[in-house]
Amino acid sequence: MRKSASGFTIVELLIVIVVIAILATIATVAYTGIRTRAQVAAIVAELESTEKALRIYSAMNGADWLRDDDALFDGEQNPYIVDIIAAQPEFAAIMSEAPSVGSLDSDEWFYDYDGDEFIGGCTWHNTGVNLALNNVGNPALLQAIDDAVDDGDLSCGKVHGSAGVFFYNIE
Repeated sequence: MRKSASGFTIVELLIVIVVIAILATIATVAYTGIRTRAQVAAIVAELESTEKALRIYSAMNGADWLRDDDALFDGEQNPYIVDIIAAQPEFAAIMSEAPSVGSLDSDEWFYDYDGDEFIGGCTWHNTGVNLALNNVGNPALLQAIDDAVDDGDLSCGKVHGSAGVFFYNIE
């Protein structure tokens, strides 16, 4: 009587390992894309929320935009949003916390409005009312934000940036 050997051959095991590796690669790529889209959606939602709060605040103050050098009591230019919230109780009542920078690897959001007017298109980047970031460490995420909000061209439009500075134009 012969006893039959049971088990898997080396070829069968290699095929299973290769299939598992391919599935793991597909899952990793899909997860990364989903994670990036979630980060972009969260950042865009916070920017839109901040924009709405600033619009409400300006309407409450006679439809005049808050000048950045008047935003804080010491006349600091381009104050961080967290500092405006701390210094302006009326604004803090509308917006209790500043948008996060989380996955952007940057400084805090700051407010930029020097009284100049945004003409639109590809004019100078910091004209008009802007939320802005310095030292942005994740340019790929900025591009994804521009793709979601604007025209996909980071050199101009509602979302624009260069040399480590990122602007989200409000007005």
